[in-house]
Amino acid sequence: MSRAVAPAAIQATLRPLDLAQHLFEVELTLPAEALAGGAVAAMPAWTPGSYLVRDYARFVDRVRLVEGRKERPVEKVDKQRWRLPASTRDLTLRYRVYGNDLTVRTNHVDATHAQIIPAATFLYLEGQLDRPVEVRFEGFPAAWKVASALPLKAGSYRAADFDTLVDSPFELGAFRTRRFKTGGTAFELAFTGEHNGDEGRIIEATQKIVEAAGAIFGGFPFQRYVFLFTFAPKLRGGLEHKDCTSLISDCHAFEKPEGYYALFQLVAHEFFHAWNVKRLHDPVLGPFDYSRENPTKMLWFHEGLTSYMEHVIVLRAGVVPWSHAAKELARCWSEQVQRPGRLEQSLEESSWDAWIRLYKQHEFSPNSSVSYYDKGEMVAWLMDAALREGSRGRAGLAELFALLWERTGDRGLTDADVRRAFQDLSGQGPVPFWNAYIAGRGELDAAALHRAFGLVMEAKAPWESLPAEEAKDPAALRRARAWTGLVLAANGPTVQNVIPDSPAAKAGLSFGMEILAVDGWRTQSAAEVQRQVAQAGPGGTVRVLAADRGRILEVILPVAESPERTHRLVPDPKAGAAQKAAFSAAYGQPWPAAPVKRGVSRGGSR
Repeated sequence: MSRAVAPAAIQATLRPLDLAQHLFEVELTLPAEALAGGAVAAMPAWTPGSYLVRDYARFVDRVRLVEGRKERPVEKVDKQRWRLPASTRDLTLRYRVYGNDLTVRTNHVDATHAQIIPAATFLYLEGQLDRPVEVRFEGFPAAWKVASALPLKAGSYRAADFDTLVDSPFELGAFRTRRFKTGGTAFELAFTGEHNGDEGRIIEATQKIVEAAGAIFGGFPFQRYVFLFTFAPKLRGGLEHKDCTSLISDCHAFEKPEGYYALFQLVAHEFFHAWNVKRLHDPVLGPFDYSRENPTKMLWFHEGLTSYMEHVIVLRAGVVPWSHAAKELARCWSEQVQRPGRLEQSLEESSWDAWIRLYKQHEFSPNSSVSYYDKGEMVAWLMDAALREGSRGRAGLAELFALLWERTGDRGLTDADVRRAFQDLSGQGPVPFWNAYIAGRGELDAAALHRAFGLVMEAKAPWESLPAEEAKDPAALRRARAWTGLVLAANGPTVQNVIPDSPAAKAGLSFGMEILAVDGWRTQSAAEVQRQVAQAGPGGTVRVLAADRGRILEVILPVAESPERTHRLVPDPKAGAAQKAAFSAAYGQPWPAAPVKRGVSRGGSR
């Protein structure tokens, strides 16, 4: 029996052209066997993990095909594809790439470093995604190193196929490298950019996070894993890959503990993706079609549940305190139970429409949509509670992931698999939960958190949060109760949103209008608008002068009582032993004993 001959590799060489101008060249040597009948070279339109068509071909120009010293014709057939002629010899395809966007999804090259995102860099041959690619770097500064999850052999980084290449970003520069080993797996950390943090603390926390995540699955599905840390002002982001992750953090964030906590949660989120989405995944999400959208209804599972598991992991790792996690969870709860779009879009719909809605927000988006990240995180919390309650504390969301990993591995995961695991662990049929929270638009119910974990979601109205002296002032109470549904931009008295069916909506105020005056008083900031409107109090009215595309109009705006609530998560002092045990089993933390204040409403938002 003859053995199949592996396809010849494409040889890719990257060279700097002008680092100050963010330009570099890519040279692809295409083997003759790949060109025997002609071929089409294409640039990916998107990168896995970020569900938006980004049209990376817009950064590419000077596409040339050469044979020795002779240039061969190449025809561009659409926005991201070039037709190549048939050839019996190897041909070289050269092109220029511009990279000046420092995100985890785009290239960024300058005199200090080069971040190479493969989907934004390498053309592939259609129908030949299984062809290996070997990548070399030439002409970059001599002091620069290369960090990559790909194996290095004879000066080249070898990707077994194009999917593996896309899943393996490169960092070039004089970065700082740290390493540790745990569970027989080697971990490498590359730090790019200065910051005001303690790198030793970051390394120690990363190791604890890795160990906490690995404990859920009984080990790691790789022998080597690379963390690419980049620090830059006012930036944050992460993108998962199979054997590595790209992380960007604000370089000035570490003056307070919260800066570390945010980074640790990001590390936990992206590392957990090594299982959830990179291996446990909807079959639609790999192998990929790089030319177009790849929609799935399961992003709530891949991203929303991961957003919740980041809290579980950092708590189990002991690198973030429960007090911080409780604030973050309560803040997200407040946002989701009051977002108008919760009544309009389900998590499955949000997942499916990610390509055209989540990543392409417009003014009305808060009123018509939800985020599969944020609402998915809250639904994951309720799923954890349902599992703990149904299993009498023995199993939660971590155990659900472990069971799915045991049953499906990286062979592909369906919604039916998740439902079956939920039922097996909780003893409950999945339909009611799915119909309420995943396929449906049911209101989030904090009672489940109390039943499972003994946690109470306190809801406070704005006037209940006033300082003691202000709370005694009737005028201050009146102002705190005032609400119109008008949401103003942070940088001025411009209408950013109008809550549907609110007084502002009924009065005819709309997106983009500038509020010029309230009751005859000139308003030049959002705070001035809100202050003047609040003077009337619930039941009152104000005269609003607004500008709409240069046209001045006056409206009478009624003022209502505010339905807005902020939430606080507190332990119930009457919680039983089973609830306390379920909490500790879920979060690896001791029961956070604290009294519940009286006189505050409980449950969801009004």
